[in-house]
Amino acid sequence: MRLGVRPAVFLGRLVVFFFLTYLLFLPLGSAYAHLLAFLTQGFLHLTEISSDPNLNQATQMWARETAIFYVHRLFPMVHPPGIPAEWVQANLVLLIPLMLATPARSYRQRFVRLGVALAIALGLQVLDIAVTVKSFYASQLGRYSQIYYSPTLRWLYQFGDAFTESMDTQLFPFVIWAGVHFNQLLGRGTPAPTPAPAAATVASTEPTRRKDKPAKKAAGAR
Repeated sequence: MRLGVRPAVFLGRLVVFFFLTYLLFLPLGSAYAHLLAFLTQGFLHLTEISSDPNLNQATQMWARETAIFYVHRLFPMVHPPGIPAEWVQANLVLLIPLMLATPARSYRQRFVRLGVALAIALGLQVLDIAVTVKSFYASQLGRYSQIYYSPTLRWLYQFGDAFTESMDTQLFPFVIWAGVHFNQLLGRGTPAPTPAPAAATVASTEPTRRKDKPAKKAAGAR
């Protein structure tokens, strides 16, 4: 017997977990936006290592409430529009209920899977914001964009920004969920443990009769 998904139970759990996750992110949204800003700035700094002090780790990023802002050292007067953290967080509001509503063999397995899914989602979120920043640099800084970004890079960043913005809140959560549960969804997972076989029939309590011993020979013959 393998772990299956009962549609009615799964849907009911999904709705409950979705509602609880949404309520959880209302007070945590600002703190999570600060975490994303910190991690994304670190990632961008890895891509901005340069011998030119004006270009070396030039992006400064910070969060204010649930919006993420950034500025380039060469262009302190240019303030790009803030990135709303809600669209970045939206995939978690869908991913977490999907992970929790899917059957698992134990709570430990369920939360291990959830941890793996959250790590993947966080990495994608950092990448999404970084691509958004790079897309602005490559297309909205006039002569600087022409000098430091080739036409191919400008096209790639703009395409990546449009793709992630349209797919992040809808496609990515389902892809992560389906990838983590791939074998289970195809019915190829390890079979669930089956109950132990019934105990063997208890032997009869009636004692076995001993065979009659042969009659003793007469002690002596007449």
